[in-house]
Amino acid sequence: MMIVADWGTTNFRVYACDDDGNILDRVESGQGIKSIAKGGYPAALGRTAALLAGGDGGPVFVCGMASSRNGWIETPYCETPLCLEDLAGALIPLPAPLDGYILPGACTRLPDGTRDVMRGEEIQIFGAVKHFKMDNGILCLPGTHSKWVRLHDGKITEFATFLTGDVFQSLSQTILNCDIAAPHSPQAFEQGLQAARVGDFGLLHRLFAARARVLDGALDAAHISAYVSGLLVGHELAEAEAWRVPGETVTIIGAEKLCRRYAEALAFLGEKCLTLDSSVATCTGVAALRHVLAGGG
Repeated sequence: MMIVADWGTTNFRVYACDDDGNILDRVESGQGIKSIAKGGYPAALGRTAALLAGGDGGPVFVCGMASSRNGWIETPYCETPLCLEDLAGALIPLPAPLDGYILPGACTRLPDGTRDVMRGEEIQIFGAVKHFKMDNGILCLPGTHSKWVRLHDGKITEFATFLTGDVFQSLSQTILNCDIAAPHSPQAFEQGLQAARVGDFGLLHRLFAARARVLDGALDAAHISAYVSGLLVGHELAEAEAWRVPGETVTIIGAEKLCRRYAEALAFLGEKCLTLDSSVATCTGVAALRHVLAGGG
């Protein structure tokens, strides 16, 4: 048995898992790191874990933004290329009397010299490695900050982050009035994907043009969110195109709704994909990490 705590900026998810990472029970709250006072992490973890059925006993593994500068215990990033054994060697023990560890994040240097970072996604990637028995490939982790990751010989070799989700949410405060909860229109989403492929103008013009399409009747106002979503995802896929090999299957890790959207976008481009729920990926990755700690290799 073990407890897996995925601590994000705005959400806190805690799972009771068996030794193979199968989820036995889960609890989710809005107690992300931005709502926890300094020194309040042990109590918040204890309160939430106590709600789990079968959550007593076993070590606790904390991943995500709890290891950031604004979180519980700041841990150094692990540099790529990064394997699961490297991650295991960089774990920080939780303060007594807690039994367990806090996981570090990962960082990489891109060819242009820029630095990119992640916290929480790295263990999900290793969960996909175990789940799909994969050693090589390209992975996409859509979300507020979407990640595209290259995996080679079981190691994370490089990755890049795209601010797609953040930009979409910020557009709710503009004349576009985008709403993440708006009903999805596959047709409008595809139109946005298509617009992202047209090279005469860039993203900023295309965003305003979405409003113009509504005004001239080419786009139903109720579908502008789906259209803009397609536009943003389309631009992300275009920017990440250099990472993908023609015909290569993309492994998508994320929430079900986001996985469906990105699978829809990749299908529009004629590309294949596999999907994995982020909760399953996290817990499977932690199980693999715990196996390494036990000397299982």
